[in-house]
Amino acid sequence: MLRNHILLATAVACSFVGEMTIADADIGQHPYRLQAAQIAMGSTGERPRDLTDKLDLDANQRQQIQAIRDNYRSEMGAQYGVMRQEQSTMRALLLNDNSSRTELEAQHRVLTQVRRELADLHFQQMLDIREVLTPEQRAELAQHMAEKRRGDRPQNSSQSQGRWRSWFGRR
Repeated sequence: MLRNHILLATAVACSFVGEMTIADADIGQHPYRLQAAQIAMGSTGERPRDLTDKLDLDANQRQQIQAIRDNYRSEMGAQYGVMRQEQSTMRALLLNDNSSRTELEAQHRVLTQVRRELADLHFQQMLDIREVLTPEQRAELAQHMAEKRRGDRPQNSSQSQGRWRSWFGRR
């Protein structure tokens, strides 16, 4: 009986760890990621330069967008570090036979909050970038994203490798 419980607990823990590893490898499919944040992160399937050309950004807009991205870069990088640490803590708790349900639930809440804060940062960056665009450019971007959601654009292989991209370059 005890052996069956241990085997079941191990299977569940391995399942959770595997799911978390998959999420790490393919962050583009992460359930906590907001659709609006996808715009800011640029999961467009195109090279970033192509979208800047398509939106016909002038030099001032490109400079403003780069400044916005630079402004958020360190905070987002720190938040990614916190998220990785909290994921590591969760994995350790799941693999530890002595971890209580309460500990696991508490760590889940912490991890969920960190992910939410990261999604909020992406959303704020997207809003800041959006303010730089003209109404025509916003309409073009909205059309581009609608096409992307319909699958009119090929998937970028870097997405399947879990690499985050922005509209206007790598993070």
